[in-house]
Amino acid sequence: MLTANGAKIESNYIKYTSKCIAVVSLIAALFHIYISYGSQIGVMQQRVLHVFILFFIWYMYKAQKKSMEGKKSFLIYNLMAVLTMVLGGYYLVNTTAAAMMDKGIFGPSPNDIVMGVMLIIIVLDVTRDAIGWALTITALLFTSFAFFGPYMPEVIAHKGYDTSYITNYISWTLEGIFGTPIGASVSFVTIYIIFGDLLDRFGAGKFFIDIAYALTGRIKGGPAEAAVLSSALMGSINGSAVANVVTTGTFTIPLMKKVGYKSYYAGAVEAVASTGGQLLPPVMGAASFVMADMTGIPYSTIVIAAIIPGLLYYLSLGIAVYLEADKLGIEAEPKENLPNLINVLKSGWYYVLPLIVLIYCLLGLELSANYSAIFAIAVLLVIGIVKYLIEERRIPLTEITEALIHAMKTTIPVATACACAGIVIGIVSMTGIGVKFTQIVFELSGGNVILMLAMIMLACIVLGTGLPSTAAYVIAATIGVPALLKAGINPLAANLFVFYFAIISFITPPVALAAYAGAGIAGANSMKTGIQAFLLGLSGFIIPFAYIFKPSILIVGSGTGEILYNVLLTTLAVAMVPLGVGGWMKGSINIVFRGLLIMSSFILIAPSDFSNSIGMAISLGITVLIYLVNIKKIKIPLVP
Repeated sequence: MLTANGAKIESNYIKYTSKCIAVVSLIAALFHIYISYGSQIGVMQQRVLHVFILFFIWYMYKAQKKSMEGKKSFLIYNLMAVLTMVLGGYYLVNTTAAAMMDKGIFGPSPNDIVMGVMLIIIVLDVTRDAIGWALTITALLFTSFAFFGPYMPEVIAHKGYDTSYITNYISWTLEGIFGTPIGASVSFVTIYIIFGDLLDRFGAGKFFIDIAYALTGRIKGGPAEAAVLSSALMGSINGSAVANVVTTGTFTIPLMKKVGYKSYYAGAVEAVASTGGQLLPPVMGAASFVMADMTGIPYSTIVIAAIIPGLLYYLSLGIAVYLEADKLGIEAEPKENLPNLINVLKSGWYYVLPLIVLIYCLLGLELSANYSAIFAIAVLLVIGIVKYLIEERRIPLTEITEALIHAMKTTIPVATACACAGIVIGIVSMTGIGVKFTQIVFELSGGNVILMLAMIMLACIVLGTGLPSTAAYVIAATIGVPALLKAGINPLAANLFVFYFAIISFITPPVALAAYAGAGIAGANSMKTGIQAFLLGLSGFIIPFAYIFKPSILIVGSGTGEILYNVLLTTLAVAMVPLGVGGWMKGSINIVFRGLLIMSSFILIAPSDFSNSIGMAISLGITVLIYLVNIKKIKIPLVP
């Protein structure tokens, strides 16, 4: 039990750490805004500052939390914070242009190797603490592979490397921890997280939910449709499936349960809708910026290409929740229970302006992602300041400060995932395992593209299991994309293919993180929610194959007629999935027809025109039969 003096010391400590975290977070936020606009700070030093500042903030957060819990381990976290600061200072001094040139000529010093090992340990420690064991274990396995290459099976064996070489490659070059993923985190991800936090802090989150509910409340399953729409809007901005579930889900899941959806179904709908936000333009979360940085494909091209696949994903989910509402007898919400669309627009139309500016800068002016975000933030700040001056006659300095501080806290897991994924990428590059994986895939598939795609799909899901979306994409792309490129697949389609499946891992059991977050809010069984989320998101397993076999749905470089025809086929394919999985259209659908509908979805996206014709005949023919039997109540022989 604390004495009065001890309690006072603890209280003062908590106040001190709160102020320290706030000040450092504000400095970090302003630093990222500054370098997004342009600076003379070198690339390596930008990344060093980014990593060490965020790690320092993390350890201070943990120290404060442990202190509040009365645990002495807060002293260890304080020690780690100090160590991080000292190590960061060493790195900052030794990553100047001149110092890096000396390392290139003379190699790293013994002190550099010691400090590099310490950095790797800290990265793994923060990853374990902030994200979990999945990514940490993945990085450790790849690191072990670098050491024990000569003892591996012949198909993946390599000569092996010593501690000095591995440490230098991973921690002192732009190939490892400070590689492309952390570069994207510095240049793009952080600034968009700041934008999203400011948008939410000024009230845009509630505005988007109200808009979604006003638009969808008059149709069956309105609350579920509102969850789909609002999560699509917010998920695209904040770029985190789990974060989106716990924000929009706290509103939408109780509403879905209230009108009659089962708790596990409500959690699954929110999980699938939130996960899809990262697949839907204009922002598409952090991983899309990493993709642009890793591939050199303009971000605007990625955004345009992702429009149709993203909309089709939500179309399938929307159909599924509508059919489930009809199955359960859930009627549309009474008009008096819904927010008035005109009133909602009148009260918050200005929240759309920053998004319009962002899209115009990205696609219209073709500015870089970070410049576009700066302009969008500037517009948002003007809107927020004017709003508060009119409504409360004050400048919202507190809200802006809180948003910047929270944005830095939100950035920590993303940056940590990027840093740890950098270890994996470095090992892959160093050992050549990526090339060997390509050879293995080609040998096992026998050159069959469909089999090869299926193998890479499974690899992406497994590699993405339990990982944040950014790390999941980076690791999946490092391993899977070279094989797809060797098979002659377009680089944009190849990267979007692994991107989709890395993201889909969030709703794929046994480790469906978004689904489990939804289950927690819904008070439902986690595995049951995960399985339901997987079934609701099944179209997400078809769409990536569609743009491999029908790349025109990515819009880029195709004629209008070809785009429209293939979009029609793919739309029909994703529409058949919820019919087959849900087994309902104004009445139950027998198991044979359900199987045929799902089979037709795959046939419709096949590369053969003949197969497409068969798929259309099956899907349309069965749909007409179901319509006649279930809706028109016409008795047809041999049709149950």
